[in-house]
Amino acid sequence: MKRTKIILSVVLAFILALSPLVITAATVLATPNVYEDTMYGALHGKLERLTKTEGERIIVVGGSSVAFGLDSELLESYLGMPVVNFGLYAALGTKMMLDLSLSGVREGDVVVIAPELSAQTLSLYFNSESALAALSSDYSMIRYIRGNDRLSLLGGLWSHAADKLRLSAERPTVQGIYKKDSFNTYGDIKKGIRKENVMQLYYDPTTEIELDGKIFSENFISYLNDYAKECESRGATVYFSYCPMNSEAIADSTDTAKKNLADFLGERLDFELISFIDDYIYDRAYFYDTNFHLNDTGVELRTKKLAQDLLIATGELTLIDTAVAPPPLPEIDTRYFGEADENAAHFTYEKLDNGAYAISGVKDSSLSLEALTLPVAHEGYKVTAILDGAFVGVGNKRVIITENSNIRNLLDGSFRDTGGVELYIHYTFTDENEKLSPPSDFFGTVVHVPKNSIYCTHYDWQDSSSGFILVDDIE
Repeated sequence: MKRTKIILSVVLAFILALSPLVITAATVLATPNVYEDTMYGALHGKLERLTKTEGERIIVVGGSSVAFGLDSELLESYLGMPVVNFGLYAALGTKMMLDLSLSGVREGDVVVIAPELSAQTLSLYFNSESALAALSSDYSMIRYIRGNDRLSLLGGLWSHAADKLRLSAERPTVQGIYKKDSFNTYGDIKKGIRKENVMQLYYDPTTEIELDGKIFSENFISYLNDYAKECESRGATVYFSYCPMNSEAIADSTDTAKKNLADFLGERLDFELISFIDDYIYDRAYFYDTNFHLNDTGVELRTKKLAQDLLIATGELTLIDTAVAPPPLPEIDTRYFGEADENAAHFTYEKLDNGAYAISGVKDSSLSLEALTLPVAHEGYKVTAILDGAFVGVGNKRVIITENSNIRNLLDGSFRDTGGVELYIHYTFTDENEKLSPPSDFFGTVVHVPKNSIYCTHYDWQDSSSGFILVDDIE
């Protein structure tokens, strides 16, 4: 009898321990998919094309530079093989997309790995919350997640359930290009919705590109080689190619830097690098809204370059005319014709090349204020950026970006060493040329945004590699 009681006690304790997990999982399954219309919602369609397209395929795997960087139908016409665009979102990590791609790789396939050149995408980075959001279109996709990432999904389940409950009460509107409807059946971003460069400086100063092997983590290199070996055991061929890169954003574009990176990849990868880096460094006119996202003309250029690389790699001698004239850059008017902004008196400034001003610091006479409201203009020109170190040593206070703000660039380091600043962003946007993006080193900063605003669903603000805390509590 005593033994039976002990067994029953253990079983009861086990059930009680599991009950929160069971309840959380049940909540996740019972709550509607609030991410279906977002960019996350495109993952299921990409996986379906991968697993259901017949014959030998070209599968291009990476992040959003693949989603924004291919004309699959054009590539298909050059290679005579169906194309699967299997790139989506840096917040998911390259490894997750590669793991998922293994569900469909088979004999005769040609797999091209082309991640963005950034430390996050060149690591085993895995974000459980973003992954669960993308997997919520069909949770059966979880079976393709490998290794410790499955445990990470389990750990992120509670937060995922809470987010689904919160967003299901008042689902945020999905605005701009970052949504499921922007993708065609190939998995490409549709033509006609990103015609020109919409960045204020024609490049994003918060994401500098390094041509250096040190940005590849050692375990990521090992993973790539293991991935290639698995694909090759199935009869597929794996290649590495470069992502498209905005020439304005490259820290060191010397021939030495390019050669060193190519040598590094040639030595460390157990599969072939098929591209020359100069064929993927493009003028700013070919880009759209980041240093890796191409506009329609840039997509044509990159697709032709990749097609030529693949033809050569597979032994075809066909030459493609890869010349594609750049589109004109849009004119950016930085003048301001409104009334003088009294908030401008609290800051110091530097003038940018386009005539606009950037905040470089806070005046000593204003450090005692409990709140600092960022100005819309200074001396007749818009204030469009915050520079590195602008708020160093400012201390505990609120920094406010108003609804009519012209701030578009929060440069890396703009909120470092602030000692407890909380940022309140009242500004919202609908068009990509008006978007406000976080810096890549926003670590620990608490950011308050309007409830159910675009910040809840937008690509840049959902990429938690910047490490900020997003609170949607502004009424």
